[in-house]
Amino acid sequence: MANPVMLLLAIILLVVLVIGHGILVTLPKLVWTQWHTVWRTFGRAARTPPDPHGEPAVPAYLRVTAPRDLRATWWDGLEQHERLMGDAERFMADRVSDAFRRPQQAGTGGQGCLMLLLRPAFLLTAVAVVLTATAISILPLLCALSVWALCCALWSLWWAVGAAIARTGRALRRRTAPCPYTDCGRTIDRPVRLCPTCRAQHRQLVPGRYGVFHHRCRCGTRLPAVLGVRRLDACCPHCGKALPPGYEQARVVVLVGGSGTQRAGVHRQGLVSLGVTPGAGPPLVRTAGTPVLWFDPSGDAYGSQESAAALDVLRRARGLLLVVDDPAAHGDAVRAVTRVLHVLTTLPPRLRPRRLGLLYSRAVQGDDTAVRAQLDAAGGGHLLRALDTLGIPVRCVATEALGGTVRWLAGTAGTEGSGESMAPPPVRQPESTAFRLPRHRVARHTLLLAHLAGYLVVPLALTLLETSVLPPDAIFGLPGRYDEWRHPLTGSVRRIDLTAAATPDWPKLSASYSAPGHPPSAALPGHTGYWSVKGSPQKSNWLRMDFGMPLPLSEVSVNFDPDSVTSSFFSPGSVEGQVGVRTVSFPHGHSHQKKQGAYFTKEYGYDIPVPEAVDSVRLDMGSPFDKDNKQEQQLRLREFTIRWSSSDALRLHPADGGRLTVKNTTARDLAMTVRPPLLPAGWHATLVGHPPRMLRAHDTYEARWRITAPQGTTGRAPIAYAVDITEDGHTVTARCLALLEASIKAEPLC
Repeated sequence: MANPVMLLLAIILLVVLVIGHGILVTLPKLVWTQWHTVWRTFGRAARTPPDPHGEPAVPAYLRVTAPRDLRATWWDGLEQHERLMGDAERFMADRVSDAFRRPQQAGTGGQGCLMLLLRPAFLLTAVAVVLTATAISILPLLCALSVWALCCALWSLWWAVGAAIARTGRALRRRTAPCPYTDCGRTIDRPVRLCPTCRAQHRQLVPGRYGVFHHRCRCGTRLPAVLGVRRLDACCPHCGKALPPGYEQARVVVLVGGSGTQRAGVHRQGLVSLGVTPGAGPPLVRTAGTPVLWFDPSGDAYGSQESAAALDVLRRARGLLLVVDDPAAHGDAVRAVTRVLHVLTTLPPRLRPRRLGLLYSRAVQGDDTAVRAQLDAAGGGHLLRALDTLGIPVRCVATEALGGTVRWLAGTAGTEGSGESMAPPPVRQPESTAFRLPRHRVARHTLLLAHLAGYLVVPLALTLLETSVLPPDAIFGLPGRYDEWRHPLTGSVRRIDLTAAATPDWPKLSASYSAPGHPPSAALPGHTGYWSVKGSPQKSNWLRMDFGMPLPLSEVSVNFDPDSVTSSFFSPGSVEGQVGVRTVSFPHGHSHQKKQGAYFTKEYGYDIPVPEAVDSVRLDMGSPFDKDNKQEQQLRLREFTIRWSSSDALRLHPADGGRLTVKNTTARDLAMTVRPPLLPAGWHATLVGHPPRMLRAHDTYEARWRITAPQGTTGRAPIAYAVDITEDGHTVTARCLALLEASIKAEPLC
């Protein structure tokens, strides 16, 4: 490696190897790894992990799982990018180590210098490869994000409908109810619903992150979340006991007293009077279709003011039955009643009980007046006055009238008949059903197809833009701007060969002399043979092409048979134009040359620009250097061509009656100006109507000219149409030529 030339070649080869490895190996690996990550995430449908909130329902994919999958796809792809770029760097280091390893030494030499030279090439290649792979991968990701955002918007709208229906249903139903069990009694805002298959407890069976109208249990059972929720078995979220159907519609009557034993006896007697066997739980009775909850809090619920204030059932009670055995102010029963009355005074009027009942256990019988008299005589006047100051209807009753009192407090007075115990259905233990996690195939495959569509967006967009299928104002005017960039007006100008459409009537060819079998028409494009003046008795022979009117030609092309040009110093012929009687000299143009020998070339043709519109073009065969006309006699004219410039942004189609169809072939709007047509002398054309200033994309406009021919016209005359197109300050012209008869019947030549 001491040879500088060999070292330079090694560096060049290693640079090419590093760049080629990055483009041909690393870039495909990056793209393939990104696609493999997308397929692993969305195509293979990974199992849904357990919900971190503990709800035994599968979260909605679009709401919860899809953002996690999209984030994981992107970050996993970035990690793969980092790993693959590390592999590319190790590949470069290995190649350098292999190139500079010295067998006679334990170490290597020259690696540091070479790595310093290769590092810029590697960094530039790595940046280009990573940016390219990211650009290829980010478009599918953006497409998937767009689809996900659209689906989330639709899901949110669907959720708003479901939530509105659910809230309306809850508002129309009765307010929250207490747990009917005496050892609980806490307010149930939303009961826990049980899955009918696996008995899993669903606490959030409402429109939310687990679904809108339906939730899916982890055993695979679909559970209603809006309509039909009340058909599912329920249990209390506080004590976990089963709730009987219709518990939330029960009218609550709370038993208040001092001693728990005394309250238990009254509670048992009340159940018997309602027609229910004592000991049935919960103490929920259906009397003539109206549920009544005859509630007695467990334990020493009224032993202190704090414990009495903590009873949620007092805030949901329709009536209270106050049990007093001793009306003395220092008695336990009176203290309990006083504590409850203090709680009632702190409640807003809408939460207070509607009726109060005072049960004086020492009064065996009698109506409200008799019981009041007995209670007042026993020193309970203070208690009666405290009850009357609340403004709540109060009835004093004796023990014998307990059943009617409970019905009166519940507002079901007059519904005589035995009651029916509303015991909940037997509680089934959770079954050992295997949890079946759904795979969300439809949602996952939708995002997978969105990724795949993202890879096809660019080719599809380019195809649509190239074929001009989209309207020019679609996608914020992108098709129009793309068509303007891809096909600008200056790029739409082409040189069109007019002599290729020559007819016997146009152009008129004339020559000073033509050799037998070689007429001037043989020099027109598409004809076989050639024009020759061999045997001409005169000098300076010529060929003339007459157009009948001034034409704005751009170029005249003349080509002789190269074998007929024998001298390297002889220029075969010269071309000039004519406008009326004025001769127009053409500037020197591009010559067609053929190599003759090792050092000389000969000119056998030329392309000459035409500076202005001319009526005719004349080719002179003579030359001042050819005094004996030997060269002129040998020349064979193969092709004599005239061309003009025309834009193909507009297509002109002449028709009979002086009509001209103008079609916009671009995918954008173009400003146009219809010029007066060029006609021979004596012909006149007048435009009918006013052409539009703007021609829409792919639109068509038909212009009409009122054309008059001179009297006595028998042949056909040429007419040249022209339409100017202007865009962004650039103006080009679309032209078309036709032959007209006196009856204005047209034959297009374009």
